[in-house]
Amino acid sequence: MLRYVFTEKKYDLVFVIYAPNRGWILEAISREIAAYFPGKCHFYYSLENLPPAKAYFFAHYSLFPDALAKNPYLRIAKSLIWYTHPKEISVSNEALMAALNQATRVICTCSEFERLLISQGLNSQKVTYILGGADPILFQPHLRSTGAVGFCSAYYPRKSPDKILQIIKSMPHRQFLLIGRNWHEYEHFTELSQLPNLSYVEIAYAEYPKYYAQMDVFVSVAQLEGGPIPLIEAMMCNVVPVASRTGFAPDIIRPGENGFLFDVEAPVAEICQLIEQAFLIKTDVRATVENLSWKNFSLAVQSLLGKETL
Repeated sequence: MLRYVFTEKKYDLVFVIYAPNRGWILEAISREIAAYFPGKCHFYYSLENLPPAKAYFFAHYSLFPDALAKNPYLRIAKSLIWYTHPKEISVSNEALMAALNQATRVICTCSEFERLLISQGLNSQKVTYILGGADPILFQPHLRSTGAVGFCSAYYPRKSPDKILQIIKSMPHRQFLLIGRNWHEYEHFTELSQLPNLSYVEIAYAEYPKYYAQMDVFVSVAQLEGGPIPLIEAMMCNVVPVASRTGFAPDIIRPGENGFLFDVEAPVAEICQLIEQAFLIKTDVRATVENLSWKNFSLAVQSLLGKETL
């Protein structure tokens, strides 16, 4: 029988993060949890010799199988696993499910992936989903009038850059704003950046609210998402979303009421039509997502740990 080798737990909660992810969104989400956690937290960037703790939060599910092999006591420790979205990792899906079934709880970013993991063999009692959040103080609402159509994303192929390019070209009467980084890596970046109705900015995160305030409609055309977190940020700023049916978009968008959804493979013409319809929505969009604060996110995560951990 496995026993804890620690007689004293040094920390209440240890966040285990892949070292190259320092400063990236997974660490940022972990720090949002820690900001409202009442106990002693520690951030650890290796899978070797995990420090003694009452509980562990793995910032990406791909870390857990290897961590379990290197730290067998994790089988009886409290461990929460953050599941972002499906991707190829170093172990088979069968091996991943076997490992995740030994965790205390797997937390998905959206209901879609909760259903996916159950269909792949994860015990339904081991999995839940908690929607991401945003800072309601930082992201303040504004009145919509004649604002731009906005995108907010770093460049990745799964973000459908060609579709973004085609949407902007198809709507010359609308102004567009693209917030992000690394878009110079896009093979058609020169064409994109020279479009007369597009402004592209690479800015610090603290400046995001200023640019959301220039938008009336927010568009996400990604093929695969765990979030996207900018969707919540934009909606908190009272921007109407038009988003692909992936990630938590279907969990927070009520079509025709506070935004619109479209299938991942929807043609550009359909998306453009929904963008035009979004300008007609009068709903207080912020009111529909005000509960999605990082504080509430942290409290929901904490509720999975049990009182003895807090």
